[in-house]
Amino acid sequence: MNFRFLIIFFSSILFFSACKKEGCTDSTEINYDSEAKKNSGCVYERILTIKEPVIISDSAMNTGEIEIRIVPKANDRRFYLNEVYRENNDRRFRINKFKYFVSNVKLGDKSTVKANITDIELIDYDTSSFLSETRPIYDHIIDGKIKAGMYNRVFLGCGVDPIWNEEYAPNDYPTDHPLNTTYTNMAWTWETKYIFTSIEGEIDSDGDNTYDRSFFMHTGFNELYSQVILPIGEFEVKEDSKTIINLELDIIKVFAGLDIATKEGQTHSSGAEQLEYSRTIQTNLANNIKFVGVTYE
Repeated sequence: MNFRFLIIFFSSILFFSACKKEGCTDSTEINYDSEAKKNSGCVYERILTIKEPVIISDSAMNTGEIEIRIVPKANDRRFYLNEVYRENNDRRFRINKFKYFVSNVKLGDKSTVKANITDIELIDYDTSSFLSETRPIYDHIIDGKIKAGMYNRVFLGCGVDPIWNEEYAPNDYPTDHPLNTTYTNMAWTWETKYIFTSIEGEIDSDGDNTYDRSFFMHTGFNELYSQVILPIGEFEVKEDSKTIINLELDIIKVFAGLDIATKEGQTHSSGAEQLEYSRTIQTNLANNIKFVGVTYE
């Protein structure tokens, strides 16, 4: 074979191949070249479609009504304001005001998922309308709607969440909101912060049937905010009925470790000593909310 001929032959093929015009041979693209013989440099233009987020409303979810009731007890019976009870030292006393904030009330299931019931609620054992006809009535019931299903824990914070307490903007909320202090009086006059718990009453300090000493506990400040987790066993929030979680608070045990007939029963949380009295009240409050049972209506 003539090797010179072969060299010329293959060189010619390479030459003609190299001379083919390069360009975009894809007719669907914006820089398509009908004369191009070799595909190169197509500009692929695509329109990015941004999908709107899908918002699932409550109506699109199987939800159930829920109530959490924190019922007060004293001396093994239902507690009511202005009735006479005996405290830890067996002295007669009565309470005319008892209210406190709970925050971040949620239910938990077997996973780490938590269903929010309410951000903030004022528990007030005074349900009279003594200020005005339009005064919001607060009570011991926390209500809301959550996804129907199985749950086994209750989460709640005793006090005002530190974020809202630091923000302290009572006028930014409608008058019937717990954090608007127009009717609740749950704010300091000497500090721009919320009062977490307010308890006021009288005690017969010497046993002569005369209520001779007043006591008051106004607690607050972020460091006293307490988280309560109640493992209550698995239960179902039903779609077709109201689920009621019954809790109890032992009022007498809220004063444990304090003699309310002395200076220990008078605190505005100002100063180190009073702050410790308030800490005892907040800790006792958180520790003595107990689970009773679940019922349905």
